[in-house]
Amino acid sequence: MNTRDKIFTLNNWYFLLTVITSVLMLGSCVPTTMNTSGTSRVRPSEAYEEIKQLTTKVETTSDPTDAEMLIEKSQDFINLHGKYKHADEVYYILGTTLVQFDRTTEGIDVLEELIKYYPLASYVEPSLLTLGLAYDKVDRHDEADVVYAKLINNPKYNNGRHAQNAQKLLQTDKADRKGVTEGLSSTSNSPPNFVGQLAMDFDVTDLNGQPLSLAQFQGKVVLLDFWATWCPPCRAEMPNVKRTYAKYKNQNFEIIGISLDRAKSALKSYIANEGITWPQYYDNGGRISDMYQVRSIPSTFLIDGEGVIRMTNLRGSALESGVAQLVQENAAR
Repeated sequence: MNTRDKIFTLNNWYFLLTVITSVLMLGSCVPTTMNTSGTSRVRPSEAYEEIKQLTTKVETTSDPTDAEMLIEKSQDFINLHGKYKHADEVYYILGTTLVQFDRTTEGIDVLEELIKYYPLASYVEPSLLTLGLAYDKVDRHDEADVVYAKLINNPKYNNGRHAQNAQKLLQTDKADRKGVTEGLSSTSNSPPNFVGQLAMDFDVTDLNGQPLSLAQFQGKVVLLDFWATWCPPCRAEMPNVKRTYAKYKNQNFEIIGISLDRAKSALKSYIANEGITWPQYYDNGGRISDMYQVRSIPSTFLIDGEGVIRMTNLRGSALESGVAQLVQENAAR
């Protein structure tokens, strides 16, 4: 073999070695994902964190544009990272957001996929209830009944709060079941026999780290207000609640907010933006809402100066009238 042939052969081997080395180096890289624009790569963990931040933003603002972005990014995440450790949570976020923003049929499909493909995942339990509520929202009550029964009869879930809510829904007339997005039914909020009973006290710590109980407001009229920032009717009622508080707060009247928010950050942001000053408790474990058997929000209990529940579920002008009546009675005593 002459010198020219040897050089040609060596060049070929060098080229082949370069290609092999490049492939091996690519194979050892940390897996990343091209975003929808195709211009940069995003790690699954970064995409997940972005979805979580968007979720908090949507909970705080209920802005349709933010919701659409959240839906799009969640769909992309599921398509690209179905085996990622938080995939079931992203499924749940996507499904509930679709239902909340009136894309209920799409939300049902997503929640059904979650339950089918991730049967042992932690987000299956709340997804079963949300799926049933979504069926109720589009008047598919028989299908909702099947889902509620699965939740109640599953030994892993049957002692939990979601199963309890499902049981209450099954005992509710189907015509009254309109469905909501976060595990709370739209049926009547509290048993009628609560009116006339002494309010059940609690001893918790509010958002500012201060002790909070009904006992500390003994002698005052108290509105116990169960709500959440993600709940459109709650947000719609808030201006009326604020007006009532401003009018009567110096007449032995107090409000205790019991928030059922999914994230404390969303609650704190909303309170700061709205200038809400009455005490708030973050009831993410359902401690007080379970005590008062709250089934839907907003849900209110108006308690007189002697600690007796006198009225429930007051909204609009009825709230101010009820507070005015009890404040007047309290002053007379």
